[in-house]
Amino acid sequence: MRSAKGAENFPYSASTICYFEVGGGGDVSQVYHKNKSDRLKILEIYNRVSSKETTLYAVWPGKYSSDLFIIDDLDAFAKAFDLI
Repeated sequence: MRSAKGAENFPYSASTICYFEVGGGGDVSQVYHKNKSDRLKILEIYNRVSSKETTLYAVWPGKYSSDLFIIDDLDAFAKAFDLI
């Protein structure tokens, strides 16, 4: 697993990025972010991750393989989705 903070130019808002949220009890849910109407859901997720209730991960597909990232730069994530 890689760090989004450590990746150069992580494409937070790219439509090819697949996000998923993992709760403390192990519950997993996919995060949809394809259009502006998903903004409220993204804000709710941002708040849960900020308060350490859940952890946010993303899969960044590449040409030959896909990499798993932990979303550990919440400021960059929030800016990409116009949350702050």
